Amino acid sequence: MLFDFLKKYSEQFNNKTSSDISQDSQESMTPVSNGSDKIRCHIVFHGRVQGVGFRYTSYHLAESLGITGWVRNEYDGSVSCELQGSSIAIDTLLERINSQRWIDITDTDRTSMEVDPDERTFKILD
Repeated sequence: MLFDFLKKYSEQFNNKTSSDISQDSQESMTPVSNGSDKIRCHIVFHGRVQGVGFRYTSYHLAESLGITGWVRNEYDGSVSCELQGSSIAIDTLLERINSQRWIDITDTDRTSMEVDPDERTFKILD
């Protein structure tokens, strides 16, 4: 009974019903990748990209966006990765990684690759 009162009371301040809010929260949690335009690319990042959490940030972003592939540090100070997913999801990952506070990407080399239909995860390689 108290829950019903609070629900009606809060709805007067917000035009959305609780079912709308539930639907919105579910939509925001769904990965961007829908698989319809799946691509794969190899990217080498240059700049301040090692020792700043680049690989772990990439991993968590890839997982949240439904992207598969891998990321690893290179001996020359760059970071290489292969990303596979929708072009929207990959672009979103690149925008978000570039907006990180400690990461400073000065240049990228991007090459298109053939999609790997068997790949299912994103890995951090040593």
